[in-house]
Amino acid sequence: MSQTPMGRFVRWVIFCGISIALSACATSGLERAQRDANGFDARLVWPPPPQTARVHFERSISGPSDIGTRKSWLKRAIDSLLGKEEAAERLLRPYGVFADSGKIYVTDTGSRVLHIFDTKEKKYFAIRKVGRTELVSPIGVVADSAGRIYLSDSLLKKIFVLDGGGRYLMEIGTGDMLARPSGICADGERLYVVDTHGHKIVVFSEKDGSLLYTFGGNGSGEGELNYPTNIFIDRQGLLYVTDSMNFRVQIFDRTGRFISMFGKHGDGSGDFSKPRGIAVDSDGHIYVADALFDAVQIFDREGRLLLAFGSTGKGDGEMILPAGVFIDADDRIYVADSYNMRVQIFRYLKGEVECPGVQGVK
Repeated sequence: MSQTPMGRFVRWVIFCGISIALSACATSGLERAQRDANGFDARLVWPPPPQTARVHFERSISGPSDIGTRKSWLKRAIDSLLGKEEAAERLLRPYGVFADSGKIYVTDTGSRVLHIFDTKEKKYFAIRKVGRTELVSPIGVVADSAGRIYLSDSLLKKIFVLDGGGRYLMEIGTGDMLARPSGICADGERLYVVDTHGHKIVVFSEKDGSLLYTFGGNGSGEGELNYPTNIFIDRQGLLYVTDSMNFRVQIFDRTGRFISMFGKHGDGSGDFSKPRGIAVDSDGHIYVADALFDAVQIFDREGRLLLAFGSTGKGDGEMILPAGVFIDADDRIYVADSYNMRVQIFRYLKGEVECPGVQGVK
């Protein structure tokens, strides 16, 4: 029985509708199959199912659009006339990262800029100049409870102090105090600066920038350092330092007194090859990014490996040359994924960390 053109069209529309519905059902089933017990994407949790997830991927940030920032048509037109390009606001080679109160601060050694992403207000601004001085090699960044920003520049050999709006307040470490400042952290009274080429930690007053004391010194013994890179202070006030060329982590109290250390050079699980960023979560687990492993390894205070996440690649949860790591008050884990030109954000899910061969560790 022949059909009119309209009849054939109606049958085609019905067929397409059924096909799309079936496809959607299949996709929905696939997505359900890929979810773990907590509803997270099973491909982006560590350890993978059937073990209980303790770290999961949330999102990544490469530029202002990733936090919902949108320019008005007038702003876009003005930027176009002035020759400004959207690429100038995107991450190029992120290194240091700090986050607090909805703001994410990222140092960018490639574009010589400090990026500030305000995720609450959905605003973005960049700092390329401090006063009349252009940044050359911004590395470490931290902000205090009053909103003041401390920014290290390794080649200018200074720590710049800015207000919350990015305006210059003062400099710390002028003269010959610092050979190559890199990672920094603060406790509300003191600013701790890693001097990589000086093989030491230099401690300044946050209030007036005066030098308080130093600790470390070149060597491989307890409390000695060999090209340290990054530093983190935990909720108990302990300092964690990546002692890069000694391929270990050292732990100190606020006065610089040596507490303990762990780590060795190697290419196996729990070893270090090029350790960079370091951070500690609310349960005291220690996270260390290794630029050659393209992963973040998690240890307990005794240096036992608990878990690792990340692998080489460009997808979500994959990394190439990770650098700085920071963990905020909500246990969000920020990793500067340097070669992939982004910051990846993960989250620690509180509870027992399950690892092959390591049971019952919290």
